[in-house]
Amino acid sequence: MEKTEGYKILNDLLRAFNQDTDTVLELFNSESTIEYPYAKEMGLPYQLTKDDYRKHLDNMLGQMPDILFTGIKVDALQEADWYWGEFQGETTVPHSGAVYKQNYVVNFKLENGKFSIYKEYWNVLPVLQSLMAKEEAHRIIDNSVKQ
Repeated sequence: MEKTEGYKILNDLLRAFNQDTDTVLELFNSESTIEYPYAKEMGLPYQLTKDDYRKHLDNMLGQMPDILFTGIKVDALQEADWYWGEFQGETTVPHSGAVYKQNYVVNFKLENGKFSIYKEYWNVLPVLQSLMAKEEAHRIIDNSVKQ
Protein backbone atom coordinates (compact mmCIF):
# COMPACT_ATOMS: atom_id res chain seq x y z
CA MET A 1 0.00 0.00 0.00
CA GLU A 2 1.29 3.43 -0.92
CA LYS A 3 2.10 5.49 2.19
CA THR A 4 0.20 8.67 1.31
CA GLU A 5 0.23 11.78 3.46
CA GLY A 6 -3.19 10.65 4.72
CA TYR A 7 -1.78 7.28 5.79
CA LYS A 8 1.12 8.92 7.59
CA ILE A 9 -1.03 11.43 9.46
CA LEU A 10 -3.66 8.84 10.44
CA ASN A 11 -0.92 6.49 11.66
CA ASP A 12 0.58 9.38 13.67
CA LEU A 13 -2.85 9.99 15.23
CA LEU A 14 -3.29 6.35 16.24
CA ARG A 15 0.15 6.34 17.88
CA ALA A 16 -0.62 9.64 19.63
CA PHE A 17 -3.71 8.11 21.30
CA ASN A 18 -1.24 6.07 23.39
CA GLN A 19 0.67 9.18 24.42
CA ASP A 20 -1.42 12.10 25.66
CA THR A 21 -4.02 14.70 24.74
CA ASP A 22 -1.52 17.35 23.68
CA THR A 23 0.24 14.97 21.28
CA VAL A 24 -3.11 14.14 19.66
CA LEU A 25 -4.13 17.78 19.38
CA GLU A 26 -0.84 18.76 17.70
CA LEU A 27 -2.14 16.87 14.65
CA PHE A 28 -5.24 19.11 14.30
CA ASN A 29 -5.56 22.65 12.94
CA SER A 30 -6.89 25.27 15.35
CA GLU A 31 -10.28 25.44 13.56
CA SER A 32 -10.69 21.66 13.15
CA THR A 33 -14.01 19.92 13.50
CA ILE A 34 -14.23 16.42 14.92
CA GLU A 35 -17.41 14.39 14.47
CA TYR A 36 -18.69 11.11 15.83
CA PRO A 37 -21.93 10.70 13.83
CA TYR A 38 -23.10 7.61 15.76
CA ALA A 39 -22.63 9.30 19.13
CA LYS A 40 -25.69 11.42 18.39
CA GLU A 41 -27.87 8.31 18.65
CA MET A 42 -26.48 7.73 22.13
CA GLY A 43 -27.25 11.26 23.29
CA LEU A 44 -23.53 12.09 23.44
CA PRO A 45 -21.70 15.07 21.94
CA TYR A 46 -21.05 14.32 18.30
CA GLN A 47 -19.74 17.56 16.76
CA LEU A 48 -16.67 18.86 18.55
CA THR A 49 -14.41 21.85 18.26
CA LYS A 50 -10.74 21.37 19.07
CA ASP A 51 -11.41 22.65 22.62
CA ASP A 52 -14.32 20.22 23.02
CA TYR A 53 -12.11 17.45 21.68
CA ARG A 54 -9.51 18.23 24.35
CA LYS A 55 -12.13 17.63 27.08
CA HIS A 56 -13.28 14.43 25.37
CA LEU A 57 -9.73 13.10 25.08
CA ASP A 58 -8.92 13.96 28.69
CA ASN A 59 -11.85 11.72 29.67
CA MET A 60 -11.50 8.91 27.12
CA LEU A 61 -7.78 8.26 26.80
CA GLY A 62 -7.57 6.94 30.36
CA GLN A 63 -10.36 4.46 29.58
CA MET A 64 -8.47 3.09 26.57
CA PRO A 65 -4.81 2.70 27.62
CA ASP A 66 -2.32 0.97 25.36
CA ILE A 67 -4.90 0.57 22.61
CA LEU A 68 -3.52 -1.56 19.80
CA PHE A 69 -4.49 -0.46 16.30
CA THR A 70 -4.22 -2.92 13.41
CA GLY A 71 -5.35 -3.29 9.82
CA ILE A 72 -4.76 0.36 8.95
CA LYS A 73 -5.89 1.19 5.41
CA VAL A 74 -6.14 4.65 3.90
CA ASP A 75 -7.50 5.56 0.47
CA ALA A 76 -7.00 8.98 -1.09
CA LEU A 77 -10.16 10.40 -2.64
CA GLN A 78 -10.29 12.25 -5.94
CA GLU A 79 -10.80 15.54 -4.14
CA ALA A 80 -7.41 16.80 -2.96
CA ASP A 81 -6.51 16.21 0.70
CA TRP A 82 -9.59 14.01 1.45
CA TYR A 83 -9.21 10.41 2.64
CA TRP A 84 -11.15 7.38 3.84
CA GLY A 85 -9.45 5.19 6.40
CA GLU A 86 -10.25 2.06 8.33
CA PHE A 87 -8.63 0.24 11.21
CA GLN A 88 -9.32 -1.95 14.23
CA GLY A 89 -8.62 -1.10 17.85
CA GLU A 90 -8.39 -3.29 20.95
CA THR A 91 -7.61 -2.63 24.61
CA THR A 92 -8.61 -3.67 28.11
CA VAL A 93 -10.63 -1.08 30.01
CA PRO A 94 -8.99 -0.51 33.43
CA HIS A 95 -12.10 0.18 35.55
CA SER A 96 -14.01 -2.89 34.36
CA GLY A 97 -11.41 -5.29 32.96
CA ALA A 98 -13.62 -5.57 29.85
CA VAL A 99 -11.99 -6.02 26.48
CA TYR A 100 -12.90 -3.23 24.07
CA LYS A 101 -12.73 -4.16 20.38
CA GLN A 102 -13.82 -1.78 17.68
CA ASN A 103 -13.80 -1.43 13.92
CA TYR A 104 -13.42 2.17 12.82
CA VAL A 105 -14.04 3.95 9.54
CA VAL A 106 -12.86 7.55 9.23
CA ASN A 107 -13.32 10.28 6.67
CA PHE A 108 -10.90 13.17 6.97
CA LYS A 109 -9.50 16.22 5.26
CA LEU A 110 -5.99 17.55 5.75
CA GLU A 111 -4.86 21.15 5.48
CA ASN A 112 -1.20 22.03 5.85
CA GLY A 113 -0.43 18.47 6.97
CA LYS A 114 -2.96 18.48 9.81
CA PHE A 115 -6.55 17.36 10.28
CA SER A 116 -9.12 20.04 9.46
CA ILE A 117 -12.14 17.69 9.35
CA TYR A 118 -12.18 14.30 11.06
CA LYS A 119 -15.30 12.08 11.11
CA GLU A 120 -15.06 8.77 12.94
CA TYR A 121 -17.68 6.02 12.52
CA TRP A 122 -17.87 3.11 14.97
CA ASN A 123 -20.27 0.50 16.30
CA VAL A 124 -22.11 1.70 19.40
CA LEU A 125 -22.42 -1.81 20.91
CA PRO A 126 -18.76 -2.19 22.03
CA VAL A 127 -18.91 1.33 23.47
CA LEU A 128 -22.01 0.46 25.50
CA GLN A 129 -20.65 -2.93 26.57
CA SER A 130 -17.18 -1.97 27.70
CA LEU A 131 -16.66 1.77 28.04
CA MET A 132 -19.82 2.83 29.86
CA ALA A 133 -21.22 2.03 33.26
CA LYS A 134 -24.01 -0.53 33.01
CA GLU A 135 -26.60 1.98 34.26
CA GLU A 136 -25.63 4.57 31.62
CA ALA A 137 -25.67 1.96 28.85
CA HIS A 138 -29.16 0.80 29.90
CA ARG A 139 -30.40 4.40 29.99
CA ILE A 140 -29.18 4.96 26.43
CA ILE A 141 -30.68 1.69 25.19
CA ASP A 142 -34.00 2.41 26.94
CA ASN A 143 -34.17 5.90 25.44
CA SER A 144 -33.43 4.68 21.92
CA VAL A 145 -36.10 1.96 22.19
CA LYS A 146 -38.71 4.54 23.25
CA GLN A 147 -38.03 6.74 20.20
